[in-house]
Amino acid sequence: MTMFRRVTLACAAFVLIGASAVSARELVLGHTGQPSITFSGVGLQFSDKVKELSGGELTVSVMGASALGNNREGIEQIQQGMTDFWLISTGLLAPFSNTVSIFDLPYLFKSEKAALAFMDSDVAREIVAPLEEKGIKALGYFPMGWRHIHSNIAIRKPEQLKGVKIRTEPAPIRMAIFNAMGASAIPMDFGEVFTSLQQGVIDAGEQPLENIKSQGFDTIQKYITLDGHILDPMLLVMSKITWESLNEKEQRWVTEAAKFACDWGRENIFGNSKKLLEAYKAGTQNIIIELTNEEREAFRKATQPVYDEFLEKVGKDTYDKIMKIQESFPAESPQN
Repeated sequence: MTMFRRVTLACAAFVLIGASAVSARELVLGHTGQPSITFSGVGLQFSDKVKELSGGELTVSVMGASALGNNREGIEQIQQGMTDFWLISTGLLAPFSNTVSIFDLPYLFKSEKAALAFMDSDVAREIVAPLEEKGIKALGYFPMGWRHIHSNIAIRKPEQLKGVKIRTEPAPIRMAIFNAMGASAIPMDFGEVFTSLQQGVIDAGEQPLENIKSQGFDTIQKYITLDGHILDPMLLVMSKITWESLNEKEQRWVTEAAKFACDWGRENIFGNSKKLLEAYKAGTQNIIIELTNEEREAFRKATQPVYDEFLEKVGKDTYDKIMKIQESFPAESPQN
């Protein structure tokens, strides 16, 4: 091989490597969860699947534990195209669309299976469609688990919440749920909860079991009441600006990876929560309060004023469709 040919081949290889590096595009996904929970795993599954499908042409860096800011800041970044993806509770998207607030109605879902059936429905897609007008594209749902009350007093009846200062997400319906039971609902950013519990700014909170564990709330709160007032639907959302900047092939990769990741979350969350509940029951640090059907019904009745106030605002027709989807599913107690 002549020196000229060697130089030519070397230059060609350099150009190809450079072109490959230039063609690779890196996107960013943010969230506020801790690494140990299923919620965070959804982000990692999404990232891995995008890389696999694209052969490395498209990658997603995952920035969890509020590295990019809190949820409000994250959604602002999504709208501006500064961050590409975000994992978030539907309750925190209420300022952008009344329709997603319907998930905050207390005791909406009859069971885990009923909720999962809903997430695969056309109704579910219709509910999040208006978010696109605000620059937020919903890619898929997955559950975070049932939200339960954690406190330092044993709560078996709604009247035992009277006067209790309880942290909720800054969403009107979630606050109304506890105000209806006589508690004092205090909206607060997730990152402030632990210190506020320590300092007595609040007396209690409400979270899925994985959050109670990962945030250490169980180290300063003795009781966990399994009331399951909300089955927390989470969304993998994307900046509409980013979406429109992708070509059709890249959009297919993102869509397929989102479905894969959300399906993974659905398959794992309840099993992981069940294992955590069993560990709580086997331990001595916390007391788990499991409500009877009659006790849970008392909580449901106490929160009826929430429906009276908000049902028409969030869409009674949509509510009726959700109930229709659940007709074939038996009611089950939310035990994880």
